[in-house]
Amino acid sequence: MKKILLVILLSVGFSDAVNVQLLSFLSYDEDTSDITGFAQDGREFAVMGLANGVTFVDVTDPYNPFEVGYIPGSNSIWRDLKYWNEHVYIGTEADDGIKVVDVSNLDNPILVNTITDVDNSHNIHIDSDGFLYIVGADTYDIWIYDLSNPAQPELVGTWLGEYLHDIEVYNNKLYGAAIYSGFFYIIDVSNKSNPQTLASFDTGGGYVSTHDCAITADGQYLITADETMGGYIKIFDISDYNNINYISSYSTPENETHTSHNVYIQESTGLMIISYYADGTRFVDISNPYNPVEVGYYDTTELGELYSGNWGTYVDLPSGNIVSSDIEQGLFVLKFGGLSIEHTPIADTNGDGPITVSTTVTSMTSIIEDVTLYVNMDNEWFSMNMMPSIDDTFNAEINSENHASVIRYYIIADDDDGNNARYPIDGNLMFVLGELDVSAEFDFESSSQQWTAGSPSDNASAGLWEWGNPNGTNDQYGLVQPEDDHTENGTQCFVTGNGSSSIGSDDVDNGKTTLLSPIIDLSNMDDALLSYWKWYANDGGDNPGNDHWYVDVSNDGGSTWTELENTSSSWREWQQKRILLSEYTLLSNVMQFRFIAEDIQYNGDNGSGGSIVEAAIDDVLIQSIYYSECTNNGDVNNDGGVNVLDIVNTVNAILDETLMTDELNCAADLNQDLVVNILDIVIMVNMILD
Repeated sequence: MKKILLVILLSVGFSDAVNVQLLSFLSYDEDTSDITGFAQDGREFAVMGLANGVTFVDVTDPYNPFEVGYIPGSNSIWRDLKYWNEHVYIGTEADDGIKVVDVSNLDNPILVNTITDVDNSHNIHIDSDGFLYIVGADTYDIWIYDLSNPAQPELVGTWLGEYLHDIEVYNNKLYGAAIYSGFFYIIDVSNKSNPQTLASFDTGGGYVSTHDCAITADGQYLITADETMGGYIKIFDISDYNNINYISSYSTPENETHTSHNVYIQESTGLMIISYYADGTRFVDISNPYNPVEVGYYDTTELGELYSGNWGTYVDLPSGNIVSSDIEQGLFVLKFGGLSIEHTPIADTNGDGPITVSTTVTSMTSIIEDVTLYVNMDNEWFSMNMMPSIDDTFNAEINSENHASVIRYYIIADDDDGNNARYPIDGNLMFVLGELDVSAEFDFESSSQQWTAGSPSDNASAGLWEWGNPNGTNDQYGLVQPEDDHTENGTQCFVTGNGSSSIGSDDVDNGKTTLLSPIIDLSNMDDALLSYWKWYANDGGDNPGNDHWYVDVSNDGGSTWTELENTSSSWREWQQKRILLSEYTLLSNVMQFRFIAEDIQYNGDNGSGGSIVEAAIDDVLIQSIYYSECTNNGDVNNDGGVNVLDIVNTVNAILDETLMTDELNCAADLNQDLVVNILDIVIMVNMILD
């Protein structure tokens, strides 16, 4: 079974949004696929496909979702799910048939039946009359089942015409997207035993494109989604089947390099909502179908690959909340019109003068009341109000410290409707102020620097870690293994399977391979900042996206390990990760790190283990952090008391900054505003007089 964590990943923390609020997020250690939702007995649920099964999640409290059940299945990157009358139906491209799950007990979903007329399928749909439609299966292009007895579906009709990739059924009309021809079909299914084709229309592609479709509530407009780079969301006037017309289109600004996936019409609002892969969940006003206007979005990922990010979305929960699946990350619970916070993280700085933190906070439906910045300096938290500026921007200033440190922070916004938003939703952002001391540094240029490739638990048959100048490998999307290391003017790094420049000939196969650091003494510091540059690709081959990358730390010389990073997200470029170690473990004099790349082999599944997995590591850096122990007691000259000599020394330091030492600043900043000035002198005089 999968591991489920309520955490926020780096890419989530930096997600981009307008007029859409992230309410909560659940991370999974396996890739996700499609998603559906349902309401029953006053509760709301999301049901999401995973690589090895299906998860059932209670989202009644959208801020605190939790899993209530899990139905395992064969490994597959595709699952489609629909709900009807206390039952959930699960289709997949694995040979699992259509699973029927009884959810009458909402806290204990139970598999009660499997439709075996089809072994695999691409998509399923259930109409408002309780008929199940299966497409993308063998023998027939559409299979139709009566769900009068929901646990025992009865086959009542079929249709044979052309492969349909996805469908929508509304008012006894089936609208089908024929991805391989670029056509859509309109089929009369009022007689389920004898469906009749009413119309077909070329969407203008003439190539693999027409992936999905949706119909407006009045039945006058059909919307198709192209699943191809440079494709569009297209709107057609179908009021006259003999005179169908293309009238408008929508795409994201990244249209030339990204693609849409699935399109939906929200019943309560009429909004067009799209799961748009690397561009997240998009909200479009089509009240004037001739002029679609984007009114909000939540971008779930920083990954820019064509088929990464938001797979599916369910838009019709009674609460109006939206649930979206992100392939590499997990389940997102969203609210359109809630508070959205945009912020560009602060970059590392030398700290010359105050540091300005700026954020944009927006809401379509309410008035912003407060925006608060929470800051951690020297391992102590404090807060400050962010002041409104122009264009929904709020600003605050952090006074620089007089010593090198790591600053952590987050932002909270409130509105007059009682909404509350946090950025990032969990965890903190951080930046380095000044120059931290280096405790250990490995650029892997002169030698392997005492790092060890391999551990007793390794079982990969190929693609083992080795030290050298990487041999780049390519597929149709670009580099899979890097051609160059990361170090400026360098050549060497650790890389998996460097024996060939032919893709797939020396990648990680059928298991895991481990890279171990030497033992490192970090016991003499308050905290440590670990940073490393990684390359990890797992999105090629037969089973893309299912394999994992792990980073672990041990503070007892390798006897026990704590997880620092666990991801199945592919990133085909050098990417820096930074981790504050105190958030995971206690520091000791026998610290060790390990980096693991794995090609997962599933027992009994001969088709698994066939993905292309490549990894590399370079420029590992550990920097020491020392927290200030300021007493702010006014005893500047450290003679045991506060007197006129302390005033003289403080005045001289204010007039001549070269005299402002760390010790003087620590003792003299009596009002703790991070600046030594006349206000501190006044307090010092009062201390002497009293």
